[in-house]
Amino acid sequence: MLPTIFPTIVIDSSKAPTSLCQMGLVAGTDKTPFNVNGHRHPYTAVYSMLFAPLLSRPVRFAEIGIAMGSSGELWNEYFINQETEIHMFDRDENFIHNLKSRVPSERLHASLMDVNVDGDVERALRESSKGGLYDVIIDDSSHQVAHQIRIVKEGLAMLKPGGMLIIEDVFKSTKEEEYLEPLKEQLKQCSFAYFVQCEHVLRWSPGWDNDKLLVLVKA
Repeated sequence: MLPTIFPTIVIDSSKAPTSLCQMGLVAGTDKTPFNVNGHRHPYTAVYSMLFAPLLSRPVRFAEIGIAMGSSGELWNEYFINQETEIHMFDRDENFIHNLKSRVPSERLHASLMDVNVDGDVERALRESSKGGLYDVIIDDSSHQVAHQIRIVKEGLAMLKPGGMLIIEDVFKSTKEEEYLEPLKEQLKQCSFAYFVQCEHVLRWSPGWDNDKLLVLVKA
C-alpha cells in the first residue's frame, strides 16, 4: 500500500562530527555545517551514515549541480576505491570546465545536463555511464520542485536496486503533497522513501530554510 505521507526523520548531528564533515570544510562545500563561506547545511554526517557501506566499494556515483566544484572535490576525496566512478552534471559549461581543472582525476566525469528539459536527466545519466546503473544519485541543482520531480522520475530508471536517489535542499515550507502526488508511480518502485530534516547548532540557511533531504531507496 502506498504511503499517504512521507515519513520524516529528524537528525541533529551537533555532536557527530565526521571525517566527511572535515573534508567538506577543506573542499569549501555548503554540505557541511562547518563551512566558512555561505550556507551551512548539516548533510555530511547524514551522508557518513548512508554511504558508509559504499566507502571502499567500487561504486557509480552521480551528482547533479556542479557550481564551483566543491562537491566534486569532496566526493573524489571521500570514495577511496580507485574503481569508483564519480559523474557530475550541470547545464553551465563554465562550471564543467572549472571542475575538470580543479579536480584532474580520471575517476571524475563532468557532463552537460539541463534539468529544465524533459528527458535530459535520463539522457545525460545514461550517456555518461554508458548505460550502467548508479548506486547513488544526488540532486543539488535548481532546488525547484518541478525540477526535483523530473529528476526523480527520470533518475530512478538509472538507479540500481538498493540504490539511493537523494534530493537536497528541500524547503521546509514546501508541503509534502507537492512531492507525494506527482511521484505516486515512482514510489511503487521504492522500498522506502522519507524526508530527513537535518539539524545542527551551526546550521545556517537564512531566507531559505531548506536543510532537508528527500531520500528514495529503489526496491
